[in-house]
Amino acid sequence: MFASYKKIDANFVGDTSQVFEDFVSSLQISGLHRTKNETDDKNIQRQLAFGGNIGYQYNRLHVGINAIHYQFKLPISKQDQPYNLYALSGKSFGNYSVDYNYTYKNMHFFGEVATTQKGYKAFVNGLLISTSSLVDMSIVYRNISPGYQSLYTSAFTENTFPTNEKGFYTGITIKPASAWRIDAYADFYRFPWLKYRVDAPTSGSDYLVQATYKPNKQVEIYSRYRTESKSINYNPEEFILGPVIAKPRQNWRNQISYKINSSVTLRNRTELVWFDRKGSQAEEGFLTYFDCLVKPMLKRYAGSVRLLYFETDSYNSRLYAFENDVLYSFSIPVFYDKGYRYYINLNYDLSKKITVWARWAQTMYSNRNVIGSSLDEIYGNKKSDFRFQAIYKF
Repeated sequence: MFASYKKIDANFVGDTSQVFEDFVSSLQISGLHRTKNETDDKNIQRQLAFGGNIGYQYNRLHVGINAIHYQFKLPISKQDQPYNLYALSGKSFGNYSVDYNYTYKNMHFFGEVATTQKGYKAFVNGLLISTSSLVDMSIVYRNISPGYQSLYTSAFTENTFPTNEKGFYTGITIKPASAWRIDAYADFYRFPWLKYRVDAPTSGSDYLVQATYKPNKQVEIYSRYRTESKSINYNPEEFILGPVIAKPRQNWRNQISYKINSSVTLRNRTELVWFDRKGSQAEEGFLTYFDCLVKPMLKRYAGSVRLLYFETDSYNSRLYAFENDVLYSFSIPVFYDKGYRYYINLNYDLSKKITVWARWAQTMYSNRNVIGSSLDEIYGNKKSDFRFQAIYKF
């Protein structure tokens, strides 16, 4: 059992006529309070949450019953748009589910059935199979109603949040030799209701194959190819009813890691992307970076350095790259247009109780005089950020 009461940030909308009730249009999760509007929205909402879990274990079978209920001070009311028909709304709602898993020999079955206070359902089932010591397989099916809404949850879905999706995924891992590993998957999904910038029910697919070669503990090389197709609004002629068109996207990534010794690792990645390759909006993108990671054993210090170059035709051919950060944090920035980026991470144990981290990063664009827009606008072609963190262990 658990209970929680806290103040949270939200976009507050007040009724100056005092005829209707004040409400919030969305909950804020960035944690930033940089401007007057962001400061005004700080802690404006009150959230009470309570729930619990009951589990039963019998040999290789596990069954759990879960429940959580939320109560807010101000009602949530999204913008009146068709894609928000099933969006989270009101002052209270709840999620209730039953999860289960069972292992039989070389098979592991798992799943969860959930519902909301309004009766909208969500269903996820999966199966993991080790057909031999060289082959592993996985299958996942999900069917989540457009009306199913939840907070602080994640699931195996194409959508960012577990809602409005039906899909079937299957994957396989093959180890044909001691130094080789091949991973592949296929994912087919459908969105039964509208989404932001997608004014019709749509479907899509995602395929990936990756070959990894690791001849020893010092070297690891992999090559990955991925292709996916998603639909978005496309209406250059400005028709009254704009069409929704599938736009394919392909990625090819190659990476090599070399461990010089127990303290130093070098890494290089090169990635290409093709957006709508044979269509009217064909674009290409390119990214490459070099990493040096230093972590000496039994030393007080560690660090990492990256130098990255990127060049894309526009945002549609954008690329992403995971970055090391201070402890308990990470970043996955998006790269488009043309430019360079570098960062330096350092951490040092001042004593057994005090550890500090520092991070400096900068992006330099080759063809921009202004970066960002509105309140995030920066004049010039450089964007820099600095982070410092210290931890004291009692």
